[in-house]
Amino acid sequence: MTEQKKGVLSGITVLDFGRVVAGGYCTRLLADMGARVIKIEPPFIGDMIRLLGPFNGESWSMPPSISPIFLHCNAGKESVSLDLKKPESIELIKRLIPQVDVVVENFTSHVMRSYGLAYDDLRRIREDIVMCSITGFGSQGPLADAPAADGVGQAMSGMLSVTGEEDGYPYFAGNGIADTATATTAAMAILAALLDRFRSGTGQHIDISMMHTLFAMDGAAAPYYVVSRGEHHIPRGGRFHHLSCPWGVFKGPQGRYMVIMMTNVTPWERLAQLMGRADMLEDPEFATPEARLKNREKVHEIIEQYLQSFETAEAAYKALAEERIAVGIVLNPWEVATHPQTPPDMIRAVPHPFTGPVLTIATAPRFSNSPLTVGRAPLLGEHNRAVLREFLKLSDAELERLHRDGVLFEDDTVAHLDVVPWR
Repeated sequence: MTEQKKGVLSGITVLDFGRVVAGGYCTRLLADMGARVIKIEPPFIGDMIRLLGPFNGESWSMPPSISPIFLHCNAGKESVSLDLKKPESIELIKRLIPQVDVVVENFTSHVMRSYGLAYDDLRRIREDIVMCSITGFGSQGPLADAPAADGVGQAMSGMLSVTGEEDGYPYFAGNGIADTATATTAAMAILAALLDRFRSGTGQHIDISMMHTLFAMDGAAAPYYVVSRGEHHIPRGGRFHHLSCPWGVFKGPQGRYMVIMMTNVTPWERLAQLMGRADMLEDPEFATPEARLKNREKVHEIIEQYLQSFETAEAAYKALAEERIAVGIVLNPWEVATHPQTPPDMIRAVPHPFTGPVLTIATAPRFSNSPLTVGRAPLLGEHNRAVLREFLKLSDAELERLHRDGVLFEDDTVAHLDVVPWR
């Protein structure tokens, strides 16, 4: 067993059937907050994102079964690898249920039912169990069993309809927002269900979909469509925004991009004065919000000329920020990781037996009395023996038989944990 964590969820045990990002990141959030997360993985390959690449980097010398995205989504978990197609594996899972608080899964809606592990099945074993099912489209309706992934969630939620150039292709959000937004919302719902259980003594099932998570989170376009019953149409704006101008992406110095956003007159007046263009405050092409929105191409061109008068994007940022204008530089993830605004403890050097310390991103919440604990991502089947000895009191002989019979699987790297580093 890994060392007991002291976070806000210390004492909560999660059985994690989550795969890829939506399920994996949900339980990663819970792990960082102190929950004990036991990840259930299929044999041989395990979670498919273990092998997700390609990746090149001299600083990376992990075993091939741990990719950067797997490490990120599964830090601090324990791995039990078993074959759910074998009845004995299902019996092992059912024997674990009385000792866990939460079950998380993100299969299509029929899968857990086919294993005899649906919510109603688990509730008969532990009445107050909290179960969260993450799917593309929800457990009911005509698409309940349809496969989905992040880009499908972005498309079917309405998000892509307003993302990209007006007359071109819709653009994906490159950071997998459908997966991670749904994972975060699921984690919040699990915490609420646990709170309710502490009050009422009853568990419940949480049904959450990527499609409806992103739809509900849309605070820019969806409300206008819904209140107008679809009569109000918002075209894709590319680097512009449909609500206000200036509000969008601008090319700044050094070929770098910046975002400027404003929704009222005061920031616009400050920007016009800063640019030496007080005339724009009276010019009918720019004087009103409606006029600026109509002439947004001209507004952006003038602002970009001003931004490019600076030697660096940082200098341009400073000039605008000092005037209390909402502005940001488009940063890549490493620039975010090393930015002076990023708390030093958000990038953790986590020990690993094969590589030495490896940098890992901590999840975002900060608690005044309960610091986050970030562990390493597990090898496939690394904790088969430890978990099943502790929870089910299985003997070494029984564990050997289960491995020999293919009920349990242990990656070859597990045997080398105390021998030599991976090369």
